[in-house]
Amino acid sequence: MDIPRTQYADCDGIDIAFQVFGRGEKDLVYVPGTISNIEMAWEDPNQARFFESLAECFRVIIFDKRGQGVSDPIQGAPTFEERMEDVGAVMDAAGSQSATLLGTSEGGPMCILFAATYPEKVDNLVLHGSMAKFCAGEDYPYMPTKENLVEEFPKTWGTRESVAIFAPDILGDVEAERAFIRFQRQVCSPNIIRQTYEMTTKMDIRSVLPLIDVPTLILQRRKDRAVNYRNGRYLADHIPNATYLELPGRNHVIFLGETQDVVRAVTQFAEISKTAESVPDKRLSTALFTDIVGSTEMLSQMGDRLWRKTLDRHDAITSEAVAEFKGRVVKSTGDGSLALFDKPSRAIRCAASLVVMLGEVGIPIRAGLHAGEVRVRGDDVTGMVIHTAARVVDQAHAGEVLITRLLADLTADQGFAVEDCGTHKLKGHSEQTELLRVH
Repeated sequence: MDIPRTQYADCDGIDIAFQVFGRGEKDLVYVPGTISNIEMAWEDPNQARFFESLAECFRVIIFDKRGQGVSDPIQGAPTFEERMEDVGAVMDAAGSQSATLLGTSEGGPMCILFAATYPEKVDNLVLHGSMAKFCAGEDYPYMPTKENLVEEFPKTWGTRESVAIFAPDILGDVEAERAFIRFQRQVCSPNIIRQTYEMTTKMDIRSVLPLIDVPTLILQRRKDRAVNYRNGRYLADHIPNATYLELPGRNHVIFLGETQDVVRAVTQFAEISKTAESVPDKRLSTALFTDIVGSTEMLSQMGDRLWRKTLDRHDAITSEAVAEFKGRVVKSTGDGSLALFDKPSRAIRCAASLVVMLGEVGIPIRAGLHAGEVRVRGDDVTGMVIHTAARVVDQAHAGEVLITRLLADLTADQGFAVEDCGTHKLKGHSEQTELLRVH
């Protein structure tokens, strides 16, 4: 097969390199792990054979995430949201309405977030050697510690020790070892790996797993040296109706070992296609509630006519800000608003912006946010996330933006300054909810 032509997709001003190839009728988007280089990949016979095998059954789309390979370089490591946006930008540029997502290693959580947020664009979800949390914690002991990932592991980058971790089957094959080591060194430096892992160790998507509503296949090699097989089992146990397939082998990289087993499993599973009627009406979204503080007193002082002008100004500023952060105003609540966002960080930034903008025109507000599953019902939405966000805003004071712990976890790599506000008993909730204040 001829090497595909590299094209570029624009993602908010960043050029994302991608290639399209294959003879299949259905699309498959391959989402790589920590590193990739779609042009150098074809120089490796193992990677080339793997892609050619996929091309027999799919129209394959591969890409380099921002800051990787032949995509635009960036300062520092990209956030998880930014990396997820790259998937959508590439699909749009390639003319793909929906596809099977094949995510390997750290690319798996990107696919999970994308499938939860845009289920209509995902036919099937396949995860290989992946995880729900990137570093170990007291309640998630299946990955290395942050210290190992950030301090120790980068020292092995571009060395034979790294081959032993990721591709042990080629140990002893001098030519293959050299090619693997060269690939690592050509793609990025140990310092870039350190920065990337520093950012990725903040990744925790466990709360998103129950929201997946597309057919999901978990592939895990039993003796994977980089990602313990218990990560795969955890994913299968927490994604509804997921299929778990444990394969023999110890290589973490997907293109080494018994790759035909992987291709065969992906191909057979992809035959499970959604019909138009089965497209989920629920998705992962972030709900933002705002509330005008002291609205009753303001109405009493202003009178109906001036109050109506104040509300009109409030609504106009809110609509403009929500649109700027790519959200959607669902409805006005009389003395506030409800807006939805695909990206949690945009919702938080919008809330902070509204506090300032409306405060400057004499309209003091407070804001509450929560992320979770919403159901779309025409122009309206329902779901517990809406009720929770409404209760969160009740706990806020004038000028405050309060978020739930779940939302804080999803945006941990965004650099928001947050302050723990303790746990609260929200109306209608049986359990305490941890809230945090955004500065």
